Amino acid sequence: MALLCFLMGCCLLVSPLTRADTINIPAFAQGSVGTHTQYFRERDGVLVLSEAQQRFAAGPLTTGSSNSISLGISVDPVWMTFTVSNTAQFAKAYRLSVETPWIDYIDTWLIQDGIVKKRITGGDAYAFDKRPMAYRYYAFEYAYPPGLTQVIMRVETKGPMALPVQFNSVNHAIARDINSGYQYGALYGIMVALALYNLVLYFFVRRREYGLYGLYLLGFVINSLSYTGQLHTIITYDFGAYFQDWLDIFLMITYSVAGLHFARTLLQTKDYAPVLDKIVLRTTLYIPLGMLAGFAFNHLFFSMVLAFLLNTCFVVLFIAMGVKALQAKKPFALIFILSSVTAAICIAVSTLAVAGILVPYNDYTFKAIEVGMTFEAILLASILGSQFRVAQVDKIMAQKYACTDPLTQLNNRRGFQELTSPIVERIINTKADVSVVLIDIDLFKNINDVYGHQVGDEVLKKVAAAIKLACRKQDVCARWGGEEFIVFLPNSSQSVAVEQAEKVRRAIEVTHFSDLNIALSLTASLGVAGTHKAKFQQQEIQANSIEALINHADKALYDAKQSGKNRVIVAN
Repeated sequence: MALLCFLMGCCLLVSPLTRADTINIPAFAQGSVGTHTQYFRERDGVLVLSEAQQRFAAGPLTTGSSNSISLGISVDPVWMTFTVSNTAQFAKAYRLSVETPWIDYIDTWLIQDGIVKKRITGGDAYAFDKRPMAYRYYAFEYAYPPGLTQVIMRVETKGPMALPVQFNSVNHAIARDINSGYQYGALYGIMVALALYNLVLYFFVRRREYGLYGLYLLGFVINSLSYTGQLHTIITYDFGAYFQDWLDIFLMITYSVAGLHFARTLLQTKDYAPVLDKIVLRTTLYIPLGMLAGFAFNHLFFSMVLAFLLNTCFVVLFIAMGVKALQAKKPFALIFILSSVTAAICIAVSTLAVAGILVPYNDYTFKAIEVGMTFEAILLASILGSQFRVAQVDKIMAQKYACTDPLTQLNNRRGFQELTSPIVERIINTKADVSVVLIDIDLFKNINDVYGHQVGDEVLKKVAAAIKLACRKQDVCARWGGEEFIVFLPNSSQSVAVEQAEKVRRAIEVTHFSDLNIALSLTASLGVAGTHKAKFQQQEIQANSIEALINHADKALYDAKQSGKNRVIVAN
């Protein structure tokens, strides 16, 4: 229901006393009869038709000044009248509909030559199957004969007395329904698709804002289906005279509460606007509790006022949270404000149209709420999409840092294992060769002792760069710990690995350190272990063979250190 309907209850649209215009058909093919209608309020007890006719004859009366007559919430019943003049020679079928579904009781009398030809009763207090026609609003179709037909209506409701009475030829009414169905289908389709996508996303990534966003959109769609009468074409049970009123206002809670919690979670208002955050929490708790108390004591008007208050708070707090987020320089705050302000404007347009203030009532202004909410939903979805992309980038960067040595930018042990594990599986399946080379910088402790750890770090960086440059594209390099490095050589026998190890040794030996302003000649010792014809120690290579290769390469490295350094030793 329109979020500012509460304000509508304070508006009384009247104009100076004039005579109601007669509606001439078939020239009048479709439209509202608000400005053709005279009415008065039933202030002195319940009237019967004859008494109302006398009152219409005696006056004074009020003539509608807009397409929709709006008188407030829980006001006295209203009697309305207008005249239909059929200037054709044959009867013309027209549909009369009161296009707000929250009107409790509506009685219509069709009078010709002072005789009541037909009485039609309905309203949302009636079970759907007992209404004049299977339609989401109070509506009926009647073939108006040539001449004058006076239409008298009595309307009673505890909800908003907003009366956009439509009078259309049957053909125009059907075409209007089809067009409206397509419009609602497109708007609801967008919101439901976004809601379901984000709910699925929530179950995978477990981030509350995605789940709350999905509930917010679904809640609004269900609420919109309710206050446009479409939900009640499905829920046809008769749970009492005011079942639809209670359902409407409690469905208003669903998207308001979910939307406010979505906004505070998305914008993280608790971190920089704790007072506003508490206001949001208390609003979404105390007002619904008050509505439940009203329900427990069967006080519809009290609960209805609270529902409208909650929806008004929803708009105000949404914008307030956006402004606070902008002041705190939160990402996407500007887009959030744009979305919430746009939705608020569309809500105001729809409400003012129904109330008959400033904005003309028609199919488009009445649907402004859905249009605004759809636009808001798309903008909010773009925020969530951008946030998801940022989160994915952060996750990738975190994984990269978790697998990368921060000093040399080579893989660390974890990164080495993650990269080599799938390669080892392929090697085992294809029975290919594999080798490893362990590298240790000679006398590196002396560099730290003489020049300091800062120079030692720069030396490690240059050695790492030399190793990476000397290795092939398919090789996996990593810092193994301290001044020790490892190279994994897939599809390479031990003899090929020895050649590659020699290239690495020479690359380290010719590395220059002139930019460090030190005279330094650096060497490294290397140990190699690998397979020959896909066998290691005469056995087919297995998953645990890589660990054995590393151990053998480590022993070979030890032998290289003991036998004079700056050399490549092959494991036995």
